[in-house]
Amino acid sequence: MKRNNVDLAAVGALAERVAREPGAAKLQKRVEGAWSHRDGTPQFTATIAHGTAKTVLHADMAPPFGGGGLAPDPLQYLLFGLAACYTATLVMIASMEGVELGEVGVVAENAVDVTRVFGAGDPPLVERVSVRVTVGGAVDDARLARWAQAAREKCPFAFTVANAIPLETRVERA
Repeated sequence: MKRNNVDLAAVGALAERVAREPGAAKLQKRVEGAWSHRDGTPQFTATIAHGTAKTVLHADMAPPFGGGGLAPDPLQYLLFGLAACYTATLVMIASMEGVELGEVGVVAENAVDVTRVFGAGDPPLVERVSVRVTVGGAVDDARLARWAQAAREKCPFAFTVANAIPLETRVERA
């Protein structure tokens, strides 16, 4: 059964599997891409596998940062991922509670200070990140507040933004 375009049978099956096999809760995602040296092309391209399909994504820095502005920049993808994940989590929670939603919209924004990038100081690179979801339908404020908190706690992307997690980086010779 689907509600709000969420496959509740799939969500229920995963929840049951995780209850039986805690290891089933461990998922891993991967992005593998390459930098382009060709003028007139986006600077970075990656092919992302999902389900039984693949999607090619391109990123390009904004012109003031040496790109051509030919594709979204990496921070726009960060905001897209946060907006999509947080909204999906909120809608999944509402759907599991049996609530039919009206129109759902989202705005994700950040404030960035690039002073550090250019060696002119050391303020935080990202000063703030915000997500605002608007939900249509007969939903009271208390429920919206509960969903907002639950989505903040259960959305992997929101968790990653809000909590210091280990970041491993390595640069190697090709």
